[in-house]
Amino acid sequence: MVSNIFCVCINNSYGISDMKSYTRNYVWQRITATILLFLVPWFLWFLLKIKHLKYFEVQLFLANPIYRLLIFSLIISGFYHGYLGIKTICLDYIPNIKIQLVILLITCSVFIFLSLLTAKHLIQLGYPA
Repeated sequence: MVSNIFCVCINNSYGISDMKSYTRNYVWQRITATILLFLVPWFLWFLLKIKHLKYFEVQLFLANPIYRLLIFSLIISGFYHGYLGIKTICLDYIPNIKIQLVILLITCSVFIFLSLLTAKHLIQLGYPA
């Protein structure tokens, strides 16, 4: 399963990218940018709203599944948008295929780890002590 995730993350990276993959990356980068266009201002408003609350009140506030879903969507969209940007830069400007592969594997691994960690903590927030 994990190897399948890495295959999805680094597909077409061996210096043999076709126009379909560039078009797909372009479209997904625009989709994630549009999602972030709405979620980032919401998140800033959210931070301003909770800045005067005590820790327990913030925990109760974040127990709302809609807020957790919006925060998780922000994190996933941001990571995927960043990954697509790094992937495009690697494929366009790094001529060494092995270096491309290492950079993409490290980037994908870090983003997957951080996404899973975020999901774990957001799920735990649903059950305040």
